[in-house]
Amino acid sequence: MRLQNELEYLNQTLFKMSDVVVENINEAINFYLGKTDKANINDDLVDQYERLVEEICLTILLRERPYAKDLKEVTGILKLVADIERIGDHAEDIYDFAKKVKNYEHKRSERVDNLVKFINTMLTDAVKAYITKDIKLAEDIIARDDYVDSEYEDIINSLANDKVSTSNDLPFAIYTTLVVKYLERIADHSVNVAEWVIYIVNGFHKDKKIF
Repeated sequence: MRLQNELEYLNQTLFKMSDVVVENINEAINFYLGKTDKANINDDLVDQYERLVEEICLTILLRERPYAKDLKEVTGILKLVADIERIGDHAEDIYDFAKKVKNYEHKRSERVDNLVKFINTMLTDAVKAYITKDIKLAEDIIARDDYVDSEYEDIINSLANDKVSTSNDLPFAIYTTLVVKYLERIADHSVNVAEWVIYIVNGFHKDKKIF
């Protein structure tokens, strides 16, 4: 009974951490899209939750010595919590560079805006897949990364090939490139979360049985 209570506490803590990360990303994205004038991002809280999740995991492993399904869940959470924390870091990164392109609204790209929304959906679905332990949703998230990679390359190439007509165009291209790069990393971390969800459910990671 004590083990199940600790696992429930672990899951609830990870859910709270994920909520803060999703909220931070939404704040950064809404600012980038011009929906708000400022983003309120609390990355310190994300870091606190990460440390607490790790502490709970280690306590369970050392004191309870779980087996089979419970052991998979705890070790999987230890892995995916790092990806969730890194996504949280990228909220601040996106916000920092979004502030720098704020004065270039006339040059905004609908293609970049659409990628922003697409990747945000990947993140929220990755959290949902973990909460519901939905393998099909996790596999769908992994498959979506091909689209992100393709769009990322095309957008970066387009920015690199655009003619710079004024001295102001170059900073815009550089800052937008960095925003898109952090978006692509969020997609990668979302894929990692999805892969660890699959591991938690059936012991497979990247098509290899490891438990």
